[in-house]
Order: sequence, then C-alpha cells, then structure tokens
Amino acid sequence: MQRMSRFLFVVTVTFFAVFVVSYAAAATPQTLRQDHPAAPPVDAAKLAGIPRGGFPRNIILIIGDGMGQGAINFASLHAHGAPGRLSFEQFPVRGLARTASADSRVTDSAASGTALACGRKTNNGMIGMTPDRKKCRSVAELARATGRAVGVMTSDQLTGATPAAFLAHVPSRKMAQEIAADMASSGVQALIGAGARPFLPEKSGGVRKDGRDLIAELHAAGYVQAVTPAALRQLPADRPVFGFVEDWSNPELLAGFATVLCDRLGRDPEGFFLMVEGCDPDRGGHSNDPDRSAHGVLSVDFLARAALDYALAHPDTLVVVTADHETGGISAAPNRENPRRPFIAYSAKGHTGNAVDIFAFGPGADRFRGVLENTDIPKIFAELFRFRLDQP
Repeated sequence: MQRMSRFLFVVTVTFFAVFVVSYAAAATPQTLRQDHPAAPPVDAAKLAGIPRGGFPRNIILIIGDGMGQGAINFASLHAHGAPGRLSFEQFPVRGLARTASADSRVTDSAASGTALACGRKTNNGMIGMTPDRKKCRSVAELARATGRAVGVMTSDQLTGATPAAFLAHVPSRKMAQEIAADMASSGVQALIGAGARPFLPEKSGGVRKDGRDLIAELHAAGYVQAVTPAALRQLPADRPVFGFVEDWSNPELLAGFATVLCDRLGRDPEGFFLMVEGCDPDRGGHSNDPDRSAHGVLSVDFLARAALDYALAHPDTLVVVTADHETGGISAAPNRENPRRPFIAYSAKGHTGNAVDIFAFGPGADRFRGVLENTDIPKIFAELFRFRLDQP
C-alpha cells in the first residue's frame, strides 16, 4: 500500500511538472508594441447611486466577441494602470455567464450567439435553431414583433455568427447566402456591419448563386444606406438603414455609430432593442496578438461608454455588456517598470470553456447578478420587455 502511494505521488508530481512546463511554453508573456486610446474614466459611485428598479423601455446589448476576463484585465492595465478601471467595469451590477453549448463544453460563436439571442442551447455551428433543427425566435425578432425598433450592428461580417443568431435560422453558420436573405427580410430598422458579398449576385461582385441582389431589395423596401456615423445622422429619421463598413480600425467607430443609432431607434414610442458586437477581442485571442486584444477590448469600452451616456440621458434604458465566450486562455499581469506595457500570456489559440463577465446598468440590472447560464440573459430581456421567448 505504501509502495502504491509512493508510485501515485511520483506520477502526480511528474504529470504536474509536465503540465506546468507545457503551459509555460504555450503561455510565454508578451506585451504591446504601441499605445491604444481609451474611453474617459467613469465614476462608479455615481452609477451605484442611480435607481435600478422598474422595467426598461430600451435595451442595449453589447457583446465583446471572445472578451474574457484576462483580456479585460490586460486592457485596463494598459489604459489605466490597474485592473477594474474600464467604463463597463464601473457598472453597478456584475455577474458571470457559463458558455457551454448543447454538444460541447467549449462553445463556438454560432451556438453562443443563439444562446444569447434565443435563450436556447444548441450545437456548435447552428444559428437560430435547436439541435433538432427547430427554429427559435430571438429576442430581437420578438422585440420587433411587439412593435419596438430593432438594430443589429457588428464590426464583423454582418452574416457572421453572432449577428446572424439574432435574425437568421440556418443549420450551419457557413450558409452566408441564406443568412443574408433572412437578414434582408427581417424588417429591422438598422443593419450595419462588414461584408456585402453574400448580399450581392455574382455578376455584381458578390457570391450569391440565386441571382438575387439583396441590396437592391433593401432599397426597394425603403432602406437607405450610410457608411459613416455622420452620414447616418443626415438620413431621414423615419427610414430604416443599412451600411457595409469594411474598415473598423478606428476604436471609436462602433461608439460613433451606436450614438446615432440610439437617437434614431429611441424615437420609436415603444422603445428599442439594439445588439452591437465588437469582434476584435476574439481576433486578438485567436492570433495571440496583444495589440489586437487591447484594441478590441478598448473599442468595446468606447462603445459601452457611448451606451452609458445614452442611458444616463434616458433613464429607461438598460445596458448589458458581456461576451459570447473567451478566446486565447488569456492571463495578464502589471509591468512595474512600464505600466503602459502590461504582460499578457495566451494559453490557447482557440476558444476556452471559461465563464464570461456580465456588466449591467439601468432598470432591471439587478437581475444579472450571480452565476447565470448565457441562455438566461435573453430570457431576462424578454421578461423585462413583457413577452415570452420560445420554450421547449
């Protein structure tokens, strides 16, 4: 028995040593090559004193693709010299969301997007459908069906997995042409993102095999187009809008568009639902690129600050910031010699199964405390909007 115990001890120590060496080799600390602008500080005490009761008229959901706790800490260390200083980290309510999909502990953006949009777990790769291929309506679709204005915006492809989950229903995230068709016929008030080709026929430089020109169909349905926040502000307030923007390198661009969209959508007497995704935290994690990681989180923070400013001016607005999953297995640490160059270590180039943060401000925010499933987030939205998501 004693010999067996000694053997297990040796095996355990050896395994642990191999694990540590392997982890260290995969997670060599890096730092930034350049500085990145950041949103101005927010007074957390002021936000904590604002009442959070009642029901919101408007809901703004901000999704940082792949934006886990490590990336958030890294961006805050770079921008403010300490963790916990980003704008959305000053929101008075903080929770955690578990992210596993129906068929994997580690989700992809299609399954997590469907969870955040529809309140249902599905298999990786599936958009707006349950594992048995039944369509599930999203909180965005139900908000529109109940008379509210709806906007979907992303710095990724408009047919990317996260925005698609709010307006499309397909068994595979690779079905960009079908996703584009669902989006074009959704009837929402705003569609802004990159990637026009799935909306255009091949003869017009697109990839559509059916010959449909969905951009022409959008124009025929009354939509008008804008590719900058300034142009968007000049469009007639009563017209739905779309825009294909290919360069999102300006970290304040999402915030600029969101400011104008909130003003436009807020004119609806029934209120609005707006989902905005920032995709660069995910890209930074996949590429193990510190500058992309910092830029991605800080662009989401600019966006969150813009949404917060709108909510402060319109107290019937709920703002929720979260992520669809974590990417890169990121950890961060301060650099005592150069605080603007904190250290970051990546332990993966793909997604992880880590839980992600939820930050909330406004009426109904207290519902997001504690540890939730990602599917709980749209269910709470539905309850606050007084309608019911599709249930099994």
